[in-house]
Amino acid sequence: MGMREPGRNRRAAMAAGLMVVLGWIAAAEPAWANRPRARRHPQPPPAPSATPSPAPQPTWDLKLGLSYLATAGNTDNSSAGIDLGYHQEWSLWSVEANGSALRTSRNGRETAENASCQVRGKRKISDGLEATAGLRGEVNRFAGVDLRTVADTSLSWKAVETPGWRVRTLWGLSWTREDPRGEQPVRDALGALLQLQNTMKISDASELNGQLTAWPNLGDVEDYRLNANLALQAALNRHLALRLGYDVKYDNEPVPGFEKVDTTSTASLVVQLGRAARH
Repeated sequence: MGMREPGRNRRAAMAAGLMVVLGWIAAAEPAWANRPRARRHPQPPPAPSATPSPAPQPTWDLKLGLSYLATAGNTDNSSAGIDLGYHQEWSLWSVEANGSALRTSRNGRETAENASCQVRGKRKISDGLEATAGLRGEVNRFAGVDLRTVADTSLSWKAVETPGWRVRTLWGLSWTREDPRGEQPVRDALGALLQLQNTMKISDASELNGQLTAWPNLGDVEDYRLNANLALQAALNRHLALRLGYDVKYDNEPVPGFEKVDTTSTASLVVQLGRAARH
Protein backbone atom coordinates (compact mmCIF):
# COMPACT_ATOMS: atom_id res chain seq x y z
CA MET A 1 0.00 0.00 0.00
CA GLY A 2 2.92 2.32 0.78
CA MET A 3 4.57 1.63 -2.61
CA ARG A 4 1.54 2.56 -4.68
CA GLU A 5 1.15 6.03 -3.15
CA PRO A 6 3.87 7.77 -5.18
CA GLY A 7 2.43 6.46 -8.51
CA ARG A 8 -1.05 7.58 -7.56
CA ASN A 9 0.28 11.01 -6.65
CA ARG A 10 2.08 11.31 -10.00
CA ARG A 11 -1.11 10.46 -11.90
CA ALA A 12 -3.05 12.98 -9.85
CA ALA A 13 -0.40 15.62 -10.55
CA MET A 14 -0.46 14.87 -14.30
CA ALA A 15 -4.27 15.06 -14.35
CA ALA A 16 -4.17 18.36 -12.53
CA GLY A 17 -1.57 19.72 -14.98
CA LEU A 18 -3.67 18.58 -17.94
CA MET A 19 -6.71 20.33 -16.51
CA VAL A 20 -4.69 23.55 -16.14
CA VAL A 21 -3.53 23.39 -19.78
CA LEU A 22 -7.06 22.74 -21.05
CA GLY A 23 -8.38 25.63 -18.96
CA TRP A 24 -5.74 27.97 -20.41
CA ILE A 25 -6.61 26.89 -23.96
CA ALA A 26 -10.31 27.39 -23.29
CA ALA A 27 -9.63 30.85 -21.88
CA ALA A 28 -7.47 31.83 -24.87
CA GLU A 29 -9.93 30.48 -27.51
CA PRO A 30 -11.97 33.68 -28.11
CA ALA A 31 -8.82 35.72 -28.75
CA TRP A 32 -7.74 33.76 -31.84
CA ALA A 33 -11.05 32.24 -32.86
CA ASN A 34 -12.52 35.70 -33.64
CA ARG A 35 -9.68 36.69 -35.94
CA PRO A 36 -10.70 36.86 -39.67
CA ARG A 37 -9.47 33.84 -41.51
CA ALA A 38 -7.47 34.29 -44.69
CA ARG A 39 -9.57 33.40 -47.74
CA ARG A 40 -8.07 31.37 -50.49
CA HIS A 41 -10.23 33.15 -53.13
CA PRO A 42 -11.07 36.71 -52.02
CA GLN A 43 -14.46 37.97 -53.16
CA PRO A 44 -14.51 40.89 -55.61
CA PRO A 45 -15.69 44.25 -54.27
CA PRO A 46 -19.43 44.86 -54.62
CA ALA A 47 -20.45 46.44 -57.91
CA PRO A 48 -21.51 50.09 -57.66
CA SER A 49 -25.23 50.66 -57.73
CA ALA A 50 -26.47 51.34 -61.27
CA THR A 51 -27.65 54.91 -61.88
CA PRO A 52 -31.18 54.90 -63.34
CA SER A 53 -31.16 56.09 -66.95
CA PRO A 54 -33.13 59.26 -67.68
CA ALA A 55 -36.57 58.91 -69.22
CA PRO A 56 -36.50 59.09 -73.04
CA GLN A 57 -37.55 62.37 -74.58
CA PRO A 58 -40.94 62.34 -76.34
CA THR A 59 -40.86 62.28 -80.15
CA TRP A 60 -44.08 64.24 -80.52
CA ASP A 61 -45.45 67.62 -79.58
CA LEU A 62 -48.95 69.08 -79.42
CA LYS A 63 -50.01 72.72 -79.23
CA LEU A 64 -53.56 73.96 -78.69
CA GLY A 65 -54.41 77.66 -78.81
CA LEU A 66 -57.69 79.17 -77.62
CA SER A 67 -58.95 82.75 -77.86
CA TYR A 68 -62.25 84.42 -77.01
CA LEU A 69 -63.53 87.99 -76.86
CA ALA A 70 -67.04 89.22 -76.06
CA THR A 71 -68.66 92.61 -75.41
CA ALA A 72 -72.19 93.48 -74.28
CA GLY A 73 -74.22 96.60 -73.65
CA ASN A 74 -74.07 99.26 -76.35
CA THR A 75 -72.41 96.69 -78.62
CA ASP A 76 -72.87 92.96 -78.82
CA ASN A 77 -69.69 91.54 -80.32
CA SER A 78 -68.02 88.18 -79.93
CA SER A 79 -64.99 86.46 -81.38
CA ALA A 80 -63.73 82.91 -80.85
CA GLY A 81 -60.76 81.13 -82.32
CA ILE A 82 -58.91 77.84 -82.03
CA ASP A 83 -55.73 76.51 -83.58
CA LEU A 84 -54.12 73.11 -83.22
CA GLY A 85 -50.70 71.79 -84.20
CA TYR A 86 -49.28 68.25 -83.95
CA HIS A 87 -45.86 66.91 -84.92
CA GLN A 88 -44.51 63.34 -84.72
CA GLU A 89 -41.02 62.15 -85.65
CA TRP A 90 -39.46 58.74 -86.34
CA SER A 91 -35.96 57.86 -87.50
CA LEU A 92 -36.61 58.62 -91.19
CA TRP A 93 -40.25 59.74 -91.36
CA SER A 94 -42.20 62.55 -89.76
CA VAL A 95 -45.73 63.91 -89.99
CA GLU A 96 -47.21 67.25 -89.00
CA ALA A 97 -50.79 68.46 -88.96
CA ASN A 98 -52.33 71.78 -88.05
CA GLY A 99 -55.65 73.51 -88.25
CA SER A 100 -57.35 76.75 -87.24
CA ALA A 101 -60.82 78.25 -87.15
CA LEU A 102 -62.13 81.74 -86.42
CA ARG A 103 -65.65 83.08 -86.07
CA THR A 104 -66.81 86.61 -85.24
CA SER A 105 -70.26 88.16 -84.91
CA ARG A 106 -71.67 91.63 -84.29
CA ASN A 107 -75.14 92.30 -82.90
CA GLY A 108 -76.08 88.70 -83.57
CA ARG A 109 -74.94 88.82 -87.20
CA GLU A 110 -71.97 86.75 -88.30
CA THR A 111 -69.28 88.97 -89.79
CA ALA A 112 -66.35 86.59 -90.34
CA GLU A 113 -65.82 82.87 -90.54
CA ASN A 114 -62.83 80.97 -91.87
CA ALA A 115 -61.20 77.63 -91.23
CA SER A 116 -58.19 75.77 -92.59
CA CYS A 117 -56.39 72.49 -92.01
CA GLN A 118 -53.24 70.90 -93.37
CA VAL A 119 -51.32 67.64 -93.11
CA ARG A 120 -47.80 66.99 -94.37
CA GLY A 121 -45.62 63.88 -94.43
CA LYS A 122 -41.83 64.04 -94.68
CA ARG A 123 -39.12 61.53 -95.55
CA LYS A 124 -35.49 62.24 -94.69
CA ILE A 125 -33.10 62.17 -97.66
CA SER A 126 -29.96 63.54 -96.01
CA ASP A 127 -29.01 65.84 -93.16
CA GLY A 128 -31.20 68.90 -93.60
CA LEU A 129 -33.03 67.72 -96.74
CA GLU A 130 -36.44 66.02 -96.81
CA ALA A 131 -38.98 65.00 -99.44
CA THR A 132 -42.53 66.01 -98.50
CA ALA A 133 -46.13 65.71 -99.65
CA GLY A 134 -48.95 67.85 -98.30
CA LEU A 135 -52.69 68.39 -98.49
CA ARG A 136 -54.43 71.61 -97.44
CA GLY A 137 -58.07 72.64 -97.23
CA GLU A 138 -59.49 76.12 -96.62
CA VAL A 139 -62.97 77.62 -96.18
CA ASN A 140 -63.45 81.40 -96.19
CA ARG A 141 -67.02 82.32 -97.01
CA PHE A 142 -66.51 86.03 -96.42
CA ALA A 143 -63.73 86.01 -99.03
CA GLY A 144 -66.01 84.22 -101.50
CA VAL A 145 -64.46 80.75 -101.14
CA ASP A 146 -66.63 77.77 -100.23
CA LEU A 147 -63.68 75.38 -100.43
CA ARG A 148 -60.10 75.64 -101.65
CA THR A 149 -58.00 72.46 -101.81
CA VAL A 150 -54.25 72.38 -102.45
CA ALA A 151 -52.12 69.24 -102.90
CA ASP A 152 -48.35 69.50 -103.28
CA THR A 153 -45.12 67.55 -103.50
CA SER A 154 -41.99 69.39 -102.48
CA LEU A 155 -38.53 69.45 -100.90
CA SER A 156 -37.78 70.85 -97.44
CA TRP A 157 -34.35 72.19 -96.53
CA LYS A 158 -33.02 73.30 -93.14
CA ALA A 159 -31.06 76.38 -94.13
CA VAL A 160 -30.10 77.36 -90.56
CA GLU A 161 -30.28 75.13 -87.48
CA THR A 162 -28.85 76.62 -84.27
CA PRO A 163 -30.15 76.66 -80.67
CA GLY A 164 -31.33 80.25 -81.06
CA TRP A 165 -32.29 80.48 -84.73
CA ARG A 166 -33.91 78.16 -87.26
CA VAL A 167 -34.66 78.83 -90.93
CA ARG A 168 -36.41 76.31 -93.19
CA THR A 169 -37.46 76.51 -96.81
CA LEU A 170 -40.00 74.53 -98.82
CA TRP A 171 -40.38 74.50 -102.59
CA GLY A 172 -42.21 72.28 -105.04
CA LEU A 173 -45.26 71.84 -107.29
CA SER A 174 -48.90 72.26 -106.27
CA TRP A 175 -52.37 71.60 -107.63
CA THR A 176 -55.16 73.95 -106.54
CA ARG A 177 -58.91 73.50 -106.87
CA GLU A 178 -61.08 76.46 -105.87
CA ASP A 179 -64.84 76.29 -105.45
CA PRO A 180 -66.19 79.87 -105.21
CA ARG A 181 -69.50 80.89 -103.72
CA GLY A 182 -72.53 81.45 -105.89
CA GLU A 183 -72.60 80.56 -109.57
CA GLN A 184 -68.88 81.01 -110.19
CA PRO A 185 -67.25 78.02 -111.93
CA VAL A 186 -64.76 75.75 -110.19
CA ARG A 187 -61.16 76.65 -111.02
CA ASP A 188 -58.22 74.21 -111.25
CA ALA A 189 -54.61 75.34 -111.57
CA LEU A 190 -51.12 73.84 -111.63
CA GLY A 191 -48.75 76.00 -109.65
CA ALA A 192 -45.68 76.18 -107.48
CA LEU A 193 -45.27 76.21 -103.71
CA LEU A 194 -42.66 78.42 -102.04
CA GLN A 195 -42.37 78.76 -98.28
CA LEU A 196 -39.95 80.35 -95.82
CA GLN A 197 -40.14 79.61 -92.07
CA ASN A 198 -38.16 81.46 -89.41
CA THR A 199 -37.98 80.85 -85.64
CA MET A 200 -35.91 83.14 -83.44
CA LYS A 201 -35.40 82.59 -79.73
CA ILE A 202 -35.66 85.90 -77.88
CA SER A 203 -35.10 84.52 -74.37
CA ASP A 204 -35.35 81.23 -72.49
CA ALA A 205 -39.13 81.69 -72.27
CA SER A 206 -40.04 83.52 -75.49
CA GLU A 207 -39.64 83.15 -79.25
CA LEU A 208 -40.69 84.87 -82.48
CA ASN A 209 -42.10 82.79 -85.36
CA GLY A 210 -42.65 83.93 -88.92
CA GLN A 211 -43.82 82.18 -92.09
CA LEU A 212 -44.34 83.35 -95.67
CA THR A 213 -46.04 81.07 -98.23
CA ALA A 214 -46.64 81.74 -101.93
CA TRP A 215 -48.76 79.80 -104.44
CA PRO A 216 -48.08 81.18 -107.94
CA ASN A 217 -50.14 79.87 -110.87
CA LEU A 218 -47.75 78.53 -113.51
CA GLY A 219 -50.33 79.16 -116.24
CA ASP A 220 -51.15 82.76 -115.27
CA VAL A 221 -48.51 85.06 -113.78
CA GLU A 222 -51.22 87.41 -112.45
CA ASP A 223 -52.87 84.65 -110.43
CA TYR A 224 -50.99 84.13 -107.17
CA ARG A 225 -51.73 84.03 -103.45
CA LEU A 226 -49.63 84.93 -100.42
CA ASN A 227 -50.03 84.01 -96.75
CA ALA A 228 -47.88 85.70 -94.08
CA ASN A 229 -47.93 84.81 -90.37
CA LEU A 230 -46.10 86.43 -87.48
CA ALA A 231 -46.42 85.24 -83.86
CA LEU A 232 -44.75 86.15 -80.57
CA GLN A 233 -45.04 83.49 -77.86
CA ALA A 234 -44.03 83.73 -74.19
CA ALA A 235 -44.14 80.76 -71.80
CA LEU A 236 -46.00 81.11 -68.50
CA ASN A 237 -44.96 77.71 -67.18
CA ARG A 238 -44.12 74.27 -68.51
CA HIS A 239 -47.44 73.73 -70.29
CA LEU A 240 -48.96 77.20 -70.80
CA ALA A 241 -47.96 80.16 -72.96
CA LEU A 242 -49.39 83.41 -74.28
CA ARG A 243 -49.26 84.12 -78.00
CA LEU A 244 -49.89 87.25 -80.06
CA GLY A 245 -50.42 86.61 -83.75
CA TYR A 246 -50.93 88.60 -86.94
CA ASP A 247 -51.92 86.95 -90.25
CA VAL A 248 -52.20 88.46 -93.73
CA LYS A 249 -53.85 86.70 -96.69
CA TYR A 250 -53.43 88.21 -100.15
CA ASP A 251 -55.15 86.97 -103.34
CA ASN A 252 -54.12 88.89 -106.46
CA GLU A 253 -57.14 87.56 -108.38
CA PRO A 254 -59.89 87.14 -105.78
CA VAL A 255 -63.40 85.92 -106.44
CA PRO A 256 -65.24 88.76 -108.23
CA GLY A 257 -66.85 91.14 -105.75
CA PHE A 258 -64.40 90.46 -102.88
CA GLU A 259 -61.29 92.21 -101.57
CA LYS A 260 -57.70 91.09 -102.17
CA VAL A 261 -56.48 91.36 -98.57
CA ASP A 262 -57.69 89.80 -95.30
CA THR A 263 -55.92 90.37 -91.98
CA THR A 264 -56.41 88.72 -88.59
CA SER A 265 -54.99 89.70 -85.19
CA THR A 266 -55.27 87.25 -82.29
CA ALA A 267 -54.25 86.90 -78.65
CA SER A 268 -54.52 83.34 -77.37
CA LEU A 269 -53.65 81.01 -74.52
CA VAL A 270 -51.58 78.04 -75.72
CA VAL A 271 -51.46 74.59 -74.10
CA GLN A 272 -48.25 72.67 -74.85
CA LEU A 273 -47.73 68.92 -74.42
CA GLY A 274 -45.02 66.42 -75.31
CA ARG A 275 -41.74 67.76 -76.63
CA ALA A 276 -43.19 71.27 -76.85
CA ALA A 277 -43.60 71.43 -73.04
CA ARG A 278 -40.82 73.41 -71.39
CA HIS A 279 -38.75 71.45 -68.85
